[in-house]
Amino acid sequence: MRGKREAEILAKTFADHLTAYRKEMRIDPETQESREKEILIYENIICALSQSGVNVPERKEFHSEKQMNAVIFTPPGIFLKDNDRVVINTLSGQCFCGKTGKTFAYISHGETPFAPEAVT
Repeated sequence: MRGKREAEILAKTFADHLTAYRKEMRIDPETQESREKEILIYENIICALSQSGVNVPERKEFHSEKQMNAVIFTPPGIFLKDNDRVVINTLSGQCFCGKTGKTFAYISHGETPFAPEAVT
């Protein structure tokens, strides 16, 4: 009962939305060949995207490269795996695309490491 109340309270703070894709082996019905195909696993799921630390550009030989480390907070029952591709649209209108790590599940929510590839 306590976990359900916590989940409901946390869900009220989620203002972002994610769509997630996973690569899986599928058999082509025409050729009978196994091919890796990206499939939709979650669509328009409420979430909260949070930076997990201060992002400082890393000095490279000819340019600086900035890595953003982030965490996705989701309702219970959302399980992302390593290298799932995720698109997150924030309440402020930003769109983040990138790869996830494996979700760590709590009774009230899930926390998933996220490495964005592009910011728009």
